[in-house]
Parts: sequence; C-alpha cells; structure tokens
Amino acid sequence: MNRIFFEPAAPGHASYVIAYCHRTNSLRTFKIERIEAIEPTAEAYTIPPDFDPNAFLSSSWGIVVKGEVKTIRLKFAPQIARIMEETVWHPSQVLEKQSDGSVIMTLRVTDTVELNSWILGWGEKVEVLEPAEIREKMVRTAKAMLDVYQKSGNL
Repeated sequence: MNRIFFEPAAPGHASYVIAYCHRTNSLRTFKIERIEAIEPTAEAYTIPPDFDPNAFLSSSWGIVVKGEVKTIRLKFAPQIARIMEETVWHPSQVLEKQSDGSVIMTLRVTDTVELNSWILGWGEKVEVLEPAEIREKMVRTAKAMLDVYQKSGNL
C-alpha cells in the first residue's frame, strides 16, 4: 500500500510531505507551499513496509531531520515551570523539578534552527546548560540582539 506522510509545522504555519526524491535518491521533506508542479510518471515507488514516519522524525524538534543528535539540558525559570511540566514538547524529554521551583529539561534531539528559535522564544526564562556549543550560540545571539537595539538608540 502506498502512503503519503504529511507533517504540519505550527511555527511556520506550513505543511510538509515526506517523500522519496528521485534527484537525491533519498527520503526528503518537502514544504508543500514550495512545490511548483507535480507531474505523474509511469514510474512506481512503493514505500518500504518498515518505514516509520514517527521514527524518521523522532530526533527532530520540528521538521528538519538532518544533523547530529545531541543531549540538550535546559533550565526553565520557576515562572514557566508549570508550562514545561504540563506539555510534552518532545518524546525524549525528561523533566527534573528543582528545589527553587525551576525545571531542568533534558532532550535528545537534532540541533536545528527550529530548536534554537524555540529556546530563544523563552527569552530570559531559559538557560542552556548543555551542550556548550548551543549555550555559546545563545550568548552570541543575545549579544547580537543587544547590538541591534543599541545601534537604533532605543536603550
């Protein structure tokens, strides 16, 4: 049985299709809005019976599946700890309530722009504890954001 797998992505208000790409001879994720034309061919493709779309996406934060899977530790401030505790953000998440009311979330995910945007979206209410390279990336981004506001003279 041929199946098509659609993956909605809330942050971009977009939908994606996971499909075989004849150009790269591999599975790819295509943003539906970017598809300009579809042409039926006589060529047949059967999805392998062992293909599991959930497994394919299991290490991704969103729709991007390429990259190295890393263990990521985030510390969320007490003010938003409840939101973290009542939401399953990723199947790999493990939460540890801290004595100060904060929550440490540990994840096994691919380091992608989607993940980094999500982290940045929590502003000063989150701190990246590990890995060092993501922590450093957040510091560089915070400094660059500060520069934008200092240059505009609105500080």
